[in-house]
Amino acid sequence: MIEIRNLKKYFPIKGGFFNKQYGEVKAVENVSFKIPEGEILGLVGESGSGKTTLGRSIIRLIEPSNGKIFYNNKNIIKFKEKEMRELRKDFQIIFQDPFASLDPRKKVFDIISQGLKIHTKMNKEEIYEKVKTIINDVGLQEEHLKRYPHEFSGGQRQRIGIARALVLDPKFIIADEPVSALDVTIQAQILNLILELKEKYSLTILFISHDLSVINQIADRVMVMYLGHMVEIASTKKLFSNPRHPYTRSLIETAPQIFRKDKKKIILKGDIPSPINPPSGCVFRTRCPNPSHDCKHGNIEMGLIEVSPEHWVDQCCVNCN
Repeated sequence: MIEIRNLKKYFPIKGGFFNKQYGEVKAVENVSFKIPEGEILGLVGESGSGKTTLGRSIIRLIEPSNGKIFYNNKNIIKFKEKEMRELRKDFQIIFQDPFASLDPRKKVFDIISQGLKIHTKMNKEEIYEKVKTIINDVGLQEEHLKRYPHEFSGGQRQRIGIARALVLDPKFIIADEPVSALDVTIQAQILNLILELKEKYSLTILFISHDLSVINQIADRVMVMYLGHMVEIASTKKLFSNPRHPYTRSLIETAPQIFRKDKKKIILKGDIPSPINPPSGCVFRTRCPNPSHDCKHGNIEMGLIEVSPEHWVDQCCVNCN
């Protein structure tokens, strides 16, 4: 359903009296991947790795700097404003903060029904019936439609956000850390809800999260990003059982767990470099636990190779231990 080819997103840095550009933030750098219909692709990485920027660029909430975005074999990067407006009902997003993403001045019915009023020709009765069906599907009651967002708990507000995303019967959803602001028990409820709705509405989902336990529970495949680059992608089972990139291994081994066998962990030193001036060659070399001579001198270019069926790893780091 979705295919991304060599996607890039740079943000210009301007300043001075004439507001001239003197640099750029390389948020997403030459990313390519596919999301088959009906799949949940998990996207993980540290803060600043470009996850949210990539997600919003795919549905053109942020305009990409370069690359191609294919939706059902059509390159939507070439679509004009009118064409994208018609396509918007197929693309929806669930935001991280369920309170900030809801208009506090509007009642729940008005929040959920807004998309129907813009993109459809339904009458008032049809709109109400549609909204009532959706609100029941996400686990809320019809009486909740008359309330304001501040009258709900965090989990209930996220259910409202999910209902708003589903009301137009979208085909593709960006879930941008939808459970990170919720309690653990509520997280489990929302994740189970997303899985149920994915089956009921035949959804394709890009699920963004920094919580590997969440990704392990919900995703069919996992893609790992580091400083705007894709460094590893594989099925969830393969990636968690046999991570090949040292960054992926570090993320998995340092993830909080209640029970853990005693073993030496790969703990990365330092912080993620600035995307304004990323390291030359392999961008991971400044934090790699075992960089090669070529890595240190920036003589290797980033790029994925297939190390086993449907398991792709950055060619520079595939042999790093």
